[in-house]
Amino acid sequence: MDNCSVGIDLGGTNLKAGIVDTDGKILHRLSVKTHSDADPQTISNQILELIAEIIRSAQAKASDIIGIGLGSPGLIDKTGETILFSPNLPRWRNIPIKRMVSERFSKPCVLENDANAAAWGEKWAGAGKEVGSLVMLTLGTGVGGGIVIDNKLWRGANNVAAEIGHMVIQTDGPQCKCGNRGCVEVYASATGMVRRFKELLKSGIPSLLKVSSEITAKMINDAALQGDKASLDVIEETGRYLGIALINIMHVLNPEMIVLAGGMIGSGELLMNPIRQITTQRAFEASYKDTKIVFSQLGNDAGIIGAAGCLLKELEIFV
Repeated sequence: MDNCSVGIDLGGTNLKAGIVDTDGKILHRLSVKTHSDADPQTISNQILELIAEIIRSAQAKASDIIGIGLGSPGLIDKTGETILFSPNLPRWRNIPIKRMVSERFSKPCVLENDANAAAWGEKWAGAGKEVGSLVMLTLGTGVGGGIVIDNKLWRGANNVAAEIGHMVIQTDGPQCKCGNRGCVEVYASATGMVRRFKELLKSGIPSLLKVSSEITAKMINDAALQGDKASLDVIEETGRYLGIALINIMHVLNPEMIVLAGGMIGSGELLMNPIRQITTQRAFEASYKDTKIVFSQLGNDAGIIGAAGCLLKELEIFV
């Protein structure tokens, strides 16, 4: 198990770790529940303990591990050293986690936004291996994004690029948790789809599902597969909203590929068909004709693999 790195995907629900080789394969993995409401020191200790435990449980020698890559939600400072704020970990502000990890394990460490890391994972070892430019959207509770241009992550002037979920597609739309209105996230996230589905039910449209606070995007997807019209309608509408976002991406960046990831892609072609339909109808032909729109190949492993890959990229172990 030589020349491996540790990839950490720091989530509000789970902390996931993997020992990753230089081909992007996970050789050993470990996951624990995140103490999201705990104080910053407790969560920091949990991360350090998880790294130590995965190295120990994989029976790896210290010399086998090249370094550690961390993928974290939220804002990271320009130097890539500190997590400024993470919405999933509300008490985390200005946490110098990179220095803490480097000092504890005496190994190189890279800190990257989790959606950027996932995008790099798909570029390195997933759907985007053969392209030089891609945009990735992570479709879950929220909508995240990552951009790769000319085989490099694009982070923006202040390290906060690719906030695709907060692209405004409806100026007078519902308020987003970011404070703005009409963001992609309020329409195309799992949360947004559930909200709009409940609105449909309250308007009197019949469904296999009943108005309940327990409704989830998965329940809507399962009902759609059984032919439930309300569920099919809301998934199609979600696909159209996503399609509008992708048209904007195509017109601004003209990437070779757009990768869709996250729990929402469980809808499969029910989601993809309206996306392809509206982009074909409304995007410039020169923009969409050579842009492949695909689902993630790495799935939930993209964050782990991408975090490890960001470390290898930083160390110039591969190009």
